[in-house]
Amino acid sequence: MKIKQSTFYAFRILYRIHLEEDRITTSKEIAEKEGISQGVTLKTARVLARAGMLHTHQGRGQVCGGFSLAKSIDEITMAEVTKVLEGLDICINLDESSRKREGALCQACSEINIYLEELLSQYSIRTLFEGGGGSSVTTTKRQPDEA
Repeated sequence: MKIKQSTFYAFRILYRIHLEEDRITTSKEIAEKEGISQGVTLKTARVLARAGMLHTHQGRGQVCGGFSLAKSIDEITMAEVTKVLEGLDICINLDESSRKREGALCQACSEINIYLEELLSQYSIRTLFEGGGGSSVTTTKRQPDEA
């Protein structure tokens, strides 16, 4: 699995809004401070808002609209953001007939999907930027005779 650049932008957008300390933050401010285009920032923030991670605030008159966190960055995980922006299904390109024909392969993919989501769920937005958390999972290499 390869995480897309837009998903990394989403992590940064969420953390930037957190840094603004409960202040409504405009897409322009986020874009300038994070070095992301304003269009990408706005599009990504709207997706995060539809997913319940951000609140949107309409601007009226002299007051600018913008975004604020709907949940703490300790509650928003890498899995949640990745799932919303690109999905976590590694068999996504298989149609239904291929999934049936490749039963064992798809079963393995399903197990990997579950493991991947569990692993990414261990990382909150805070841990991505401030450290102090994450996985203690270790992997073991299979020996050649086990293949």
